[in-house]
Amino acid sequence: KWKFKTGDSVNSPIVSDGVVYFGSRDNYLYALNAKTGEEKWKFKTGDEIWSSPAVSEGVVYFGSMDNHHYALDAKTGEEKWKFKTGSFVLSSPEIGLDGTVYVGSNDNNIYALDEKRGELKWKYTTGNIVHTTPMIGLNGLIYITSLDKKLYAICQ
Repeated sequence: KWKFKTGDSVNSPIVSDGVVYFGSRDNYLYALNAKTGEEKWKFKTGDEIWSSPAVSEGVVYFGSMDNHHYALDAKTGEEKWKFKTGSFVLSSPEIGLDGTVYVGSNDNNIYALDEKRGELKWKYTTGNIVHTTPMIGLNGLIYITSLDKKLYAICQ
């Protein structure tokens, strides 16, 4: 049907409200019309994007190798906030029903961020890099793995 060329390899996309969102190792997060492949907007970060985005209530969330986790307006690509971690953000975010964004970082932490303002609610330090996507269980626990060979179940 269509194809879209970026400046480098791309990560897994997400589709929301007729828009395809995905990051690339060319430092951009892209938003394309899902039917036509036409670019709606793109947003440049300070380094490669390996994180797959998440979309919730008109906001796109994703991490970058520039040590930041971002929140962008899904319609315009305008930055709403960014949160600095201690290292790369390879982890894809998970959005909780309580307005919390959960994301891991190569600084060994999982972060819980306020969805609206990007402020830190809490962080939990593991024994190694956290590059996987956090999962929210039906019991309210946050499940995350670390390169320390452990699976963590963390209370919200």
